[in-house]
Formats: sequence, C-alpha cells, structure tokens
Amino acid sequence: MYKQIKPDMIYHYFDQDIELIYEIIELVIDLNIQDLKNLMPLYDLGEIEAIKQKFHKSKPVFGFLGASGINGLIETIELDIRGQFPIYYDELLLILHELEDDLHSFLKKINQ
Repeated sequence: MYKQIKPDMIYHYFDQDIELIYEIIELVIDLNIQDLKNLMPLYDLGEIEAIKQKFHKSKPVFGFLGASGINGLIETIELDIRGQFPIYYDELLLILHELEDDLHSFLKKINQ
C-alpha cells in the first residue's frame, strides 16, 4: 500500500489526533521534502554544512512517519556528503517522490 511510511507509527506518535496529523504532514510536504528536493544547488555551491543541517532537521520527522528507508539513505549520504551526494542524488529524489505520494494518499484517506 505505502512504500515509504508506516501509518501505525504516525497514529501512535501523534496520539490518533487526525487534525494534528494532517497539519504535521502538510508541513513535512511543504518544508522538509521540498528542502531536500532542492539540495543540488547547495551542493553545486559547496554548501555541505547547509545540506547537513537540512538532513539533520528532517531525519527525526521522517522517523515519526516510519520512513526508515529515506533515513537510511540520508545516513549513508551523511558519511561523506561531498562524495556520496552525487552518487545517491537520483535515488534520494525517487524516495522523496514516493514519500510525498504516500503522504498525499494518507492525507486523502484520513480526510474521508
């Protein structure tokens, strides 16, 4: 059903509060996911610390969503951002797209 999230974890961490879940997921889509989709210009400018900060900010949020796949990839890239980022960038974008699709589907489901 979902490729990147675990709905049971979302319900658990946010105490089944549908309104809160909706607000948090909207923020994750608008902020975290969009930030990570737009990392290549930072990489091109050599802004490795800025990329680290964006990864660091996103990992706990993704953890609450049960999105361990993206967190594992982020951790791999973080080991050597300068060397690993260009290797894993396309995979990162693919997983972010799947995550975004999962979250939109989940929002539709809880909004019925």
